[in-house]
Amino acid sequence: LLRTHAGVHVIARATPAQKLALVQALQADGELVAVTGDGVNDVPALRMADIGVAMGERGTQSAREVAPVVLLDDNLRTIVDAVAEGRQLFLNLRLAFAYLLLVHMPLVVGAAAVPLMGLPLLFLPIHVVWLELVIHPTAMLAFQHLPAAGPLASVERQHQHRRARFFSLDAWLAMALIGSLVSVAVVGSYLHALGADRDVEHARAMGLGVLLASSAGIASGLTGLHSAAARWLVGATLMSLGVLIQVPGVSEWLNLRPLHVGDWLLVLTAYALVWLLVLALAARLRRPAGAMSANTAPTT
Repeated sequence: LLRTHAGVHVIARATPAQKLALVQALQADGELVAVTGDGVNDVPALRMADIGVAMGERGTQSAREVAPVVLLDDNLRTIVDAVAEGRQLFLNLRLAFAYLLLVHMPLVVGAAAVPLMGLPLLFLPIHVVWLELVIHPTAMLAFQHLPAAGPLASVERQHQHRRARFFSLDAWLAMALIGSLVSVAVVGSYLHALGADRDVEHARAMGLGVLLASSAGIASGLTGLHSAAARWLVGATLMSLGVLIQVPGVSEWLNLRPLHVGDWLLVLTAYALVWLLVLALAARLRRPAGAMSANTAPTT
């Protein structure tokens, strides 16, 4: 059917069997199919579709019973807005999950690699608590209120393949590369600050500074600092570095030593470089994984 009538966007006066055949043909071609309907003749297509949407006001009882979604206002624009909202939510989840992966990779590598080298622990329990107090609020709040590109543009721009993945292969590779670079930076800064005199407190402060600055850079790159929550959380992360490391009494309580001016330059450099790297990753994540360019029309 689709191959015979390539380029056809509207099929009128279709019988129930033809509607069902159209849905099956689209699904066989790998499409994710949504069907809207209000009558008894729409029931087979509504039941077979991946997403059946029945009209709630003028739709028949049978159509409302077989469709998993019932449109209460019978306004097709509501479907467009719902799809756009769903895609924005899915994008926010992808960005938050990418942030968690990118931050926890150097955290795990630093916690495991340094003891395996026979050196003092990089992260003490109190440091892990500090890190988690930064990581989890950022993941939960920074990605919730990112501005959308617009409902209609968000729906029409891409055609989503039914086998879409959460992350594409190149996104996974990019995250692995960035996470590895941050891991090397964290462990390397610890080893550099440790030095021949084995100043463990200074080395821990340096490793934590690079990791938390990288966390702020990752959040800045993924969110673009477009939301107030993202700006506040990034600012609070960087401020916590200055307070908890540089204030003598607090740093001693955390088994840290205040950093020098040269150390802070390295920390801020790590923040800037990670921000630039993650900006490229964020641009890739904002494209649906497994999406294909196509023009689509709703089936009714």
